[in-house]
Amino acid sequence: MMRHQPSYGPLALLAGMVLIWGTGYWPTEVAAEHTTNVVLSGLRIMGGAVLIVAVALVARARWPTGRVLLWGIGTGLVMVGISHWGTTEAVARAGPGNAAVIVNSAPLIIVALGWLFLRERLSGIGLVGIVVGFGGVILMVSSQLGGSTDTTDFLLGVALAAAGAIAWAAGTLVLRVFATRRGDEIDMLSFTAVQFVAAGIVVLAAGFAVDGIGTTNWSSGELWAALFWIGPISGLGFIFFFAALGKISAARASAAMFLVPAVAVIVEIARGNIPTGLVVLGIVLAVLGVALVNAPRDELATLGPRLWRYVRTKAPS
Repeated sequence: MMRHQPSYGPLALLAGMVLIWGTGYWPTEVAAEHTTNVVLSGLRIMGGAVLIVAVALVARARWPTGRVLLWGIGTGLVMVGISHWGTTEAVARAGPGNAAVIVNSAPLIIVALGWLFLRERLSGIGLVGIVVGFGGVILMVSSQLGGSTDTTDFLLGVALAAAGAIAWAAGTLVLRVFATRRGDEIDMLSFTAVQFVAAGIVVLAAGFAVDGIGTTNWSSGELWAALFWIGPISGLGFIFFFAALGKISAARASAAMFLVPAVAVIVEIARGNIPTGLVVLGIVLAVLGVALVNAPRDELATLGPRLWRYVRTKAPS
């Protein structure tokens, strides 16, 4: 019987997403020194919108109309707007470690909601991979957990991080439904462009209304350099993610998020910030978790017998 060969295209797309998003923490920190959190969130989203709209126009994507257009606007406000704003606020209020743990719980939420509403079920090994990967994220940020943050501010940050994770999970599942059940009605590229434009307009307008235009140092070269990476380039990461989402389950695609903090740690190493042993162990667990979730089921089913045969042949007689 011919063995099923896994498709590596979605995995390559997710690898690109992980590299782009994982290298975005440092630029976000730099940009935050020159503006407020809400304005920064809006500028990030609008930067991504510029790139995605341009790519959609070049690719001659089919633009949504009617009900699909309304779904694009609605999911954009939730998935893109709330998740971006919630994450940015959470980092500032609860600290990057606490925020990272909660935000990266999104794959766990997706597994639960996907099982309830889409009947998407992972194998036992896949579920173990989700738990192992999330444990790796906790270890990677363990040195930053807690802190002396004001209790009220901390709790608000935790709530906003949770809102961002839930918004991302819900939006991911909605997109998965569109990609698998209404593929003839939707062009994922133009749909993503609509999401970003709608979210960017609302969040940026809210930022200017609350904080004003004068709170941003518009002449800062650091701000614009950082925004280029966390805006247009980050938008490319979203294109990769949504393209992969149309080919594999929501749980498998979202599991790659566990690797984003690992890339961020590697960036910090390059900057001269050497991690502890727990952080390194966290990276290993995150990689292992994603591998378990995305490994082909037929390979996993035969892994145990193959390992046992190998041990028996190598054991001394």
